[in-house]
Amino acid sequence: MTMRGRWSLPLLVAGVCLLPAAAGAQETSPWDGPGSLVRISVEVDGRAAPLYAAPDGSGRRYLEARQGSSYLVRLENRTGQRLGVALTVDGLNVISGVEGAPPRAWGSPGRMYVLDPRGETVVRGWRTSLNETRRFTFVDERVSYAVRTGQANPKMGWIELAVYRERRPYVRRWLPLEPRNRDEAGRGAENDAGGASRSAPEATAGANGLAKDAARRPHSAYPGTGWGSRDDDPAQVVSFDPEPAAAETLIVRYEYASALRALGILPRPDYGRDRLRERERGEWGFAAPPAW
Repeated sequence: MTMRGRWSLPLLVAGVCLLPAAAGAQETSPWDGPGSLVRISVEVDGRAAPLYAAPDGSGRRYLEARQGSSYLVRLENRTGQRLGVALTVDGLNVISGVEGAPPRAWGSPGRMYVLDPRGETVVRGWRTSLNETRRFTFVDERVSYAVRTGQANPKMGWIELAVYRERRPYVRRWLPLEPRNRDEAGRGAENDAGGASRSAPEATAGANGLAKDAARRPHSAYPGTGWGSRDDDPAQVVSFDPEPAAAETLIVRYEYASALRALGILPRPDYGRDRLRERERGEWGFAAPPAW
């Protein structure tokens, strides 16, 4: 397969391992992606999005969600060695579509992407096979992928990254046989990739009926990540023997702008004008286009 510059096909790890120890980021600019081993950045509708630092100095970053917009996660290996990255969105592994092990717990982190030395990859969505993904899309929490598959959990609105070093440098790659049809491709990739995300999430009565409630409430103050449109995104399975604990963990939280202002992440708008006095004097401005 061809490679362009530092870019290559996403690599999926074939093994599993034990999970993380926390590590914080040092950068403070919202345009500098956090991460000392692996730099993470997010693009919303094709544009780089600022990641705001938490005011408490915890190292957590915050992202503004925009309902209906698609987003992707860009990962950049800043080291000269291969690294494994376990990426979860809304508490679910983005490759297998199942709930990941909690931080600082001894258990399997699930499927991982493998980054070559100084390499980069883009994670566009939930992986359904070795050839396709379903795009990450900001939706109402009640119709998110996690809720629709009955896997709502406390980490809704979280993008988590756990980075693992490799125990040994040996690399072996398995190239899957060419499937005879698309259905066979999906089944074979699910087996090879260790159980990729479900082919299509179905609304369930679980998670306190949130999915059903969404039909009655057109909008909620809380975003989640939905099951977006299909995207061609080929990957291959490789051998990777990770160390028993993560060398670095990062957290990006996403909320709507109103919630980010309430949390003190974004500045509140200035409502210092005396609108009654302006109305009384017939002052303030020219005709402006309607906001809605």
